[in-house]
Amino acid sequence: MATIIMVVVGFLVVPLCMQLLLGLVPQLVLGWGVEHTNVWLKTPVATFLYVLLSEMVTVGILAAFIARRKVPFARIIPLGRPGLRDAGYAISGILTYFALFILVLVVVQQIVPLDQNQEQALGFDHGVTGAGLALAFISLVILPPLAEEMLFRGFVYGTLRGQGASFLVATLSTSVVFGFLHLFGGKSGELLWIAMIDTFVLSLVLCYVREKTGKLWASIAVHALKNGFVFLNLFILGAR
Repeated sequence: MATIIMVVVGFLVVPLCMQLLLGLVPQLVLGWGVEHTNVWLKTPVATFLYVLLSEMVTVGILAAFIARRKVPFARIIPLGRPGLRDAGYAISGILTYFALFILVLVVVQQIVPLDQNQEQALGFDHGVTGAGLALAFISLVILPPLAEEMLFRGFVYGTLRGQGASFLVATLSTSVVFGFLHLFGGKSGELLWIAMIDTFVLSLVLCYVREKTGKLWASIAVHALKNGFVFLNLFILGAR
């Protein structure tokens, strides 16, 4: 139950609170009107602050929750020093993810046709340039992999394994939750079935490299590489 509460708080409650905070502060402190505030909330700076604050608060709450259990943070969130072994698993992990995702997608398409052109609401315009592009990179490629790996492959997966769950049960449970949470957030409000399948498959690989290395660096790297590919496709190649 505590694990479910932590996931709901970190993935749903905190982002909602940060969104409300960023909308209220300009109005209460700077005296902006609603229209001015709404325009600002769509800027790269506002989106970056939203992601940064959401991830920082989530990790902070996670750290406080672990401290309350009187368990060393490093035991639940195993980081340690990254090494060549982590790099090797990161490379093999990203290649495995792409191959597995293509295979699963082909199979699923034979059963239920999916719209592969669905877009997730990322908060950044595809034509963003300059400093805005740098903020988009940090917000999409750097921050989410760090916070989400600590929460899911660190806390959720680690807690399940620590309570005696097998690798298979812990992996499937973590991946189902991770994929389900990415079902929402479509650019037009629709359910993102393709994103759910994508993140479920990604989580299978992330849990595997987390298990094999005993640390989170390889899973963080795979997650960042995957997000980096999406960033490159949407904001660099797609903007041309």
